[in-house]
Amino acid sequence: MSPTFPTLRPRTAAAAVAVMAVVLGALVAAPASATTPGTNGRIAYKQYLDADRTTGAIFTIRPDGTGTRQLTRPAAGVVDDQPDWSPDGSLVAFRRCVPDTVCAIYTVHPDGSHLRRLSPECNATAPDIETKCPDESEVAFMPDGRHVIYTRSTGLVREFPDGEGFIEHSDVVIRDLSGEHSRVILRSRPFAGDNNEMVVSPDGRQVAFRRENSPLTEPAGGIALFVMRSDGSHVRRITPWSLHAGDHPDWSPDGRWILFRSNEDGGFLDSQLYVVHPDGTGRRQVTHVSADTMLLSASFSPSGTKVVYARSGDGGQPDLFTARLDGSHEQPVTHTALWDSAPDWGPARR
Repeated sequence: MSPTFPTLRPRTAAAAVAVMAVVLGALVAAPASATTPGTNGRIAYKQYLDADRTTGAIFTIRPDGTGTRQLTRPAAGVVDDQPDWSPDGSLVAFRRCVPDTVCAIYTVHPDGSHLRRLSPECNATAPDIETKCPDESEVAFMPDGRHVIYTRSTGLVREFPDGEGFIEHSDVVIRDLSGEHSRVILRSRPFAGDNNEMVVSPDGRQVAFRRENSPLTEPAGGIALFVMRSDGSHVRRITPWSLHAGDHPDWSPDGRWILFRSNEDGGFLDSQLYVVHPDGTGRRQVTHVSADTMLLSASFSPSGTKVVYARSGDGGQPDLFTARLDGSHEQPVTHTALWDSAPDWGPARR
């Protein structure tokens, strides 16, 4: 079903270990790939398990707020984040970040069984661990369900005078689930910036992603959404630099719209959700929250008629909410004193 709208619009986790702690604190919202067309199923999300937000696990819940299920049980200090449903609802991919090492991508069954690491094991230790092991993050399924796309970050971390640190290489990679076959579709220039938060169109022909420029790239510090073909060619920007668009965009089930958040680097404040066509036209605002409301990333429903997102909820911490595509009929999904975010709305199991 085609969405209709009223007329109106990290940084990678890889870094030096000292920078990584800051990064993990910032990347708290994150769904990943395009929502699969179909019947609405469960919503996967990340919940911090402690008030200091040092440990995070993947959960799922029904859209009506019932049936909460914890899928991962990380050790203290480990953050599981960025869940993404496979097209048939049989797997959830996610990022796991363990202190003092690189992040890695995993899959798990929706009942919490068969946890599997897709990234290669890393036995290196600091300093400069990224020169020895790839940091893999921002994972999303391809529409065939047999491949994933992710950011692979490697090399040294360069600190700039403004205090920002950028990894040497931030590449976009496609890999099969066996891990035996992979290919780089977008390779960054050294220290030019970060390419991450990929989302693949439902037909698999295009990839939308967020780019953040380093001081070596014009405009310095710029953040915007880009679209490219799935082979990495024909890269083009689709949002103005002034919007600072990003926070894990999501492609609508019919492929006509890309959902994203503005002011992505503003600490979750003074932000709104927007949609835009893949060619950069037709940008429209979805939410109209106050500037002091924390607003995080969002996902389309498989039916294409609703969105799910995280915003300020109980106790001032983010909870999950659903709404129609014009932002109306908002309904709470979670009610916790902890931090719920990174929702990805999955299909009903086939």
